[in-house]
Amino acid sequence: MDRDEAAAVLRAAEAHRETVRAAGRWPVTVLLALGGVLFATEFTTAFTSGAWTFLPAAWAAICAAWVGWYASRQSVRPRGYLRRYSVSLVAGMLLHVGYVLVLVLAGWHGEPLVALVGAAAVAAPFFVGAHVESRAA
Repeated sequence: MDRDEAAAVLRAAEAHRETVRAAGRWPVTVLLALGGVLFATEFTTAFTSGAWTFLPAAWAAICAAWVGWYASRQSVRPRGYLRRYSVSLVAGMLLHVGYVLVLVLAGWHGEPLVALVGAAAVAAPFFVGAHVESRAA
């Protein structure tokens, strides 16, 4: 192998490494976006009632549409990403149901501290997932 061939192999290896890095970065962006939107949604839900609850739900729906569009545009996907992120999604949704039940049954609707803690708990699986993915990349 001469010098030019070795340089070409080295460039190809560097391009592959950058592709692998890119595959690890976009899931972190998606998880952070979902966590942020869910935090805002859950916090707002504690202070709204009736038809106004559709406003934070619309934020979450718009974010979910963006996530679907963003993920479909990525040419490189990490192996097993759907299985890994479904854990965060299921955990977040279960925590959401528990949070809403606590708000309704305990009568804590409109309490700022409860809203802050509940919103942080619901968004936590997404932030933890983003941290884990950023460390793995």
